[in-house]
Amino acid sequence: MSAGRLVADPGSIEEIGRAIADRRIDPVGLLESALRRIEAVEKDVRGWCLLDPERALAQAQSLRREAEAGRLRGPLHGVPVAVKDVIDVAGLPTRAGSATRAHIPPSTIDAYVVTLLRTAGAVILGKAHTTEFAYFDGPPPTRNPHNVGHTPGGSSAGPAAVVAAGMVPLSLGTQTAGSVNRPAAYCGIAAFKPSTRAWSRFGVVPFAPSFDTVGVFGHRVADAVAAARVLMPAYLRDRPRLSTPSPSTVGFIDDPILSAASAAVADTLREAADKLGGSGVRVNQCVSPVPFADIVGWHKTVIEYEVARAHPSLEHAAEASAGLREAVGRGRMIGDQSYVDACRALNAARERFRTATAEFQALIFPTAPDAAPAGMKTGDPRFIVPFTALGGPIVSIPVGIGAHGLPLGLMLIGAPGQDAAIADMAGEIARAIERPR
Repeated sequence: MSAGRLVADPGSIEEIGRAIADRRIDPVGLLESALRRIEAVEKDVRGWCLLDPERALAQAQSLRREAEAGRLRGPLHGVPVAVKDVIDVAGLPTRAGSATRAHIPPSTIDAYVVTLLRTAGAVILGKAHTTEFAYFDGPPPTRNPHNVGHTPGGSSAGPAAVVAAGMVPLSLGTQTAGSVNRPAAYCGIAAFKPSTRAWSRFGVVPFAPSFDTVGVFGHRVADAVAAARVLMPAYLRDRPRLSTPSPSTVGFIDDPILSAASAAVADTLREAADKLGGSGVRVNQCVSPVPFADIVGWHKTVIEYEVARAHPSLEHAAEASAGLREAVGRGRMIGDQSYVDACRALNAARERFRTATAEFQALIFPTAPDAAPAGMKTGDPRFIVPFTALGGPIVSIPVGIGAHGLPLGLMLIGAPGQDAAIADMAGEIARAIERPR
């Protein structure tokens, strides 16, 4: 099968919801369609590590009966979903992409975010591949549907690829550095990474708890935002919005790290600014008050210190990848004071950044220096890490095509806690710059 045929639109969440409400389709038919697509493309994409069609069918049959009786659980009623294999799903083992957990028993309870999905009517179809413990290393077999010789990104490789390949409309991933937003950009889809730790992490395998955050992938921005609204806790969903001037103002952040951007990425950024300006959005440039390279360094210190304390046994686990063992070893050597100093530096950076960007409702920045690289390494995270460390919500928007027919993406970034506001704004921004598919 050609790479072009591996990419498909799995359907819009809004349209699926209307079709189920009008009984033009039903949850069983929707699941069967997803399974046919998996049968057609999974052998090339290799996004799934565990499929659970029997129990998914039982869920879909129950949801069909409810729909026939006029009872819809929520906006995701009948929608098949993939879950990254660091998130617990009852009845399935959570192996976290690691041979060290090859014999772990099935989970006895869903992670909290999975419970929320089921409550909204989603059908959990199975587990999607992750890098080992959601680290940079230990790549899974997953391929980029746009070009199978290139990485889909990581660590949420499987969740991004199965949506890009049209196997399911939604999936759950996690981000500690760039593990939601980068795969979304590389695979040409959308994603919503909430404010750091904003969604419950109950039932999620930890890596670096200061940053581990559950996020969601959708084929288009509207899909990711629809799912994010379901998973968003009430304290964020219902909090008063910041005053929004008209027209909206977005900031294009400048930092020396942008010198690594390819010509295609730089062109995409300029085109997005022109399109936003033409749509009535005010676009201004702003220099980062803290060098992003410094933020990346502090973030690495915190991550490696924490993973060494979360998983000390991995340093000498023969089954673990060399990169993960080395990261745990480096983290063990980081002293308590160095960790505290990095945390304090990040807190100070957040304050300076918030003050310097207070005039903007959102910021825009490229997701990666270029399109997905060849091979299976997860790719360069340094454009995303500063915003992960700063802690606000990030919406990935597919905007263009670069070399080898591979997608390019931009990030729409909000201030910490402004998840509902950035979800509202994402629709406006996407109408101007999202690439039609």
